[in-house]
Formats: sequence, structure tokens, C-alpha cells
Amino acid sequence: MKRNESEQLISIVIIVVSLIASAVVIFYVMVIRKDDSTEKTELMPDIVGYSVEDVEACYSRFFTLEIDSEEYSDYGSGVILSQSVAENEPYEPGNTVIKVTVSAGRMPEETTAETISVITETEPVIDEPELETGLLVDSPVYSFESMAEGEPSTLITSKIDESDEDVSAALDELYSVLIKRYGDAGFIYVDLESGAFAEYNADTAFSAASIIKAPYVRAVLGSESDLDRTFEMTEEVLNSSSELINNQPVGTMFSTAELARAAIEDSDNTAYKMLFNYIGMDCFNELAESLNLPQRMTDENYWFKLTPRQTAIYFKDIFYFIEQHENGALMKEYLENAEHNNMFSDELSEYTVCEKYGYLPQEDFYTLGAAAIVYADSPYLIVGYIRSTSSSVNTQFFRDCARCADDLHLAAKVGR
Repeated sequence: MKRNESEQLISIVIIVVSLIASAVVIFYVMVIRKDDSTEKTELMPDIVGYSVEDVEACYSRFFTLEIDSEEYSDYGSGVILSQSVAENEPYEPGNTVIKVTVSAGRMPEETTAETISVITETEPVIDEPELETGLLVDSPVYSFESMAEGEPSTLITSKIDESDEDVSAALDELYSVLIKRYGDAGFIYVDLESGAFAEYNADTAFSAASIIKAPYVRAVLGSESDLDRTFEMTEEVLNSSSELINNQPVGTMFSTAELARAAIEDSDNTAYKMLFNYIGMDCFNELAESLNLPQRMTDENYWFKLTPRQTAIYFKDIFYFIEQHENGALMKEYLENAEHNNMFSDELSEYTVCEKYGYLPQEDFYTLGAAAIVYADSPYLIVGYIRSTSSSVNTQFFRDCARCADDLHLAAKVGR
């Protein structure tokens, strides 16, 4: 009897073990191994906006990145701008190559400019250096534009001999810088002696942000006879509760000249607002009207959109104001000493450069611009604007444009 019970118990154990083994085999075949025709897939993550180094560190086991252009080097620190497999699309891990475009790193010195016909066929590559410390000082309260990348535009010239070999090479190099931004860049170079110019999207409007402070201060200096007149910094005239001019307490008195200096040299929003509140808008509106420009200040608005061409007109007026007006030396001093002159002037350190920048962050992109008078052997103007979805401020674009514009200016002078 005991033997029969033992045999029955052994039989039950064998049956249970057999069932478990069968279940494991079925699970392996149906769930883990699957059919040979079924590929193991993953969903593609969103890698746009991350550096190549970060993505490779996280996903090198799953897919390989292929950089889409050989024009620039040092891609590791660049930001990925596009990916060939869209976010949440399935891919086969381990056997997938993802083509990406990335923001440029350093350009090798031996790199030569592509011809215009080649450039128009390439994908845009956007330079994205690190955020410049302290650049985020301007926050106008108005939203001025939307981010919409346009088609490649044309580099238009006047009074420039494009048949000259050096001039042609300089124009090609300038175009190669501008085309990487497609429709989200605007630029103009103007020779102040000859009137020769080169322009790209010169009639496209961009948020000027703090650039408008320069023509406004020029209007103030041109209309105010008493620059020692003082005004009180009250709570009501602060641009924000934390924006104290030169860290001075509320109740401090500032002269017109001190406010003008702070508005330009420090790009101080409270100083700009105080000038507007105390001195008003008429001087600027009269200046804009005399230049046949459409901007008009109102009680509600003292920030504007400007095209590169309009900006150049304001700065051409500033150039002659500096040359002719009794307060012109002050205006030149303010612009020459302006903080954050790390755009055009940083590249053109061999010259005196009077520059004003503007920066406007919006919800999902920013607009950055700069305008400058370059005191070369013969003076010239350069104005540039860009829009970008990147979180880092792109000053390399301006440095590249500055060097290209100066090469063009020198070549055009020699070729005459």
C-alpha cells in the first residue's frame, strides 16, 4: 500500500514537472524567440537638441549615428538638429544607422568656401556655441514673431565687382555662412563711402530687442541740451523688481547722460524705460519720420521689429551723428564700450567697432541680432539677425559674418 502511494506521488511530480517544462518551452518559442521572420524592434527616441556625445553615450548599443556632412569638424560637442528616423518610429536595435545633421563645431582653417550652386543644394548646418555668460539681459514683454524656417534666399549685391576673383571668393564664403540659416537669417553689409552693399533677406523683419536702444539714445542725445538733468529711479519705472541700475537702491537720481550710457553700455532695460518715461517718444518718432522709417513709439510700446535694411539706415544715421553732432563723441563712446560686444567686434578686434546687440527669448525659440559701425580704413556697416530653436545663443554666426564681410570689404577696395 505504501509502495502504491509512493508510485502515485512520483507520477504526480513527473506530470507537474512535465507541464512546467512544456509551459517554459511554449513561452520561449512564442514570446521570447518568436518567429524567425519577426524582428526585434524598439521605438526611436527624440535625440534632436542633444549633443552627439550624450546620444552616443546613451544609445551606442542600440544604433549608430552617421553625420550627414563633412564640411565641419569637432561634431562631438555639436547639437543634433535632425534625425533620419522620426521619434517613436520602430527600428531594429543593433543594426540601425541614424543619419543626423548637427550644429557645427570648429571650422578647419583649410576648409574652402563652396560655390553658390553647391551651397543651395546642401542641408543647413547651424553653428551653436555655448551660451555666453550674462547675455540674457533683455526681456521685452511683447511676442514679435513666429519661428518658420524659410527657403534659401539670394545674396544680392550692388556696386560690387563680382567678376573679381577675390571678391567672388569672399561673396561665396559669406553666402556659405548665411545659407546655413536658410530663411531664418538676415544680413546686410554697406560701404559707407561708396554705397556698395551685399544683402541677404534684408527686408525680412526680426525682433530687434535691445538694438532699438541705439537709435533711441541717439535721438535723446540729439534733442536734449541738458544731459545733466536728473531723474529718480522709482519702483514704478523699474523694468522688473530686480533690475536696479548699477545696483543702486530705489530713489537714486540718475542724469540723462548716465541713463543713456547704461542703456547702451549695459543694455540696461530700466535705464531705457526711465528715458522713455521721463523724456518721452517724440524725439525718436521725429527721427524715424525724418529717415522715412515706419517705427513709431507709443505709450504701450517701445520695442520693435526691424529689417536688416531698416537697422542699417538707423546706424548710418548714427554714423553721421557721431561725425557731426556735439554729442556724437558720447554716442561713439557708449557703442564702443557696449557690453556683450562679442559678436562682430569680437572677430574684428583690429578695428574700432561701435556695436549694439539685441536678444529676445520666446517660448520655443530666440532671436538674436547685432548692428555695428566698423571703423576700418574706410568705414562700413554690418547688420545680422538670426532665429533659432536651440537653447544656446549663437554668436559664432556673427563672428563668421564679420570676417566674411571684412574680407569682402577689403577685396572690393583693392579691386576698384
